[in-house]
Amino acid sequence: MKIKFLFVILLSLCFGCKNNAYVPDDKFVGVWELKGRSMFEGIQIKIERKEDKFTGRLFKLNDNKFIRMFADSNDVWVSEIKRASNYQFRLTEKKIARDLFSLYGLSTSQEFKIEFIDDNTIGLASDSADPLKSQVTYKRVQ
Repeated sequence: MKIKFLFVILLSLCFGCKNNAYVPDDKFVGVWELKGRSMFEGIQIKIERKEDKFTGRLFKLNDNKFIRMFADSNDVWVSEIKRASNYQFRLTEKKIARDLFSLYGLSTSQEFKIEFIDDNTIGLASDSADPLKSQVTYKRVQ
């Protein structure tokens, strides 16, 4: 009985190790295109690292009228990326029209749980969802 239990534990650890591999945080550096949210579809973000802190600035806007009205190139879009585990991170996005939201005491940013789906795709999800199955992604373009 003990041997079977140990065998099951060993197998689950071996098969679970693939997802738990250490992901270096320098993989975030580059230009990313937003996918999966119609209003933000096609926006490009340039993520850079300065003094151990990541910042993502708007690099290319799309043709959405609200984006054109409330955002400018070089505005900060990703204000923070921090490690949550070997392979999971937390990403904080600033909201479009955040100045207007702040006047009414509303939240001006949103935090996502994120994971790399592959080397060129990041999945974003709320706390209860799985980023690997998310339709909302950042896709590397450079």
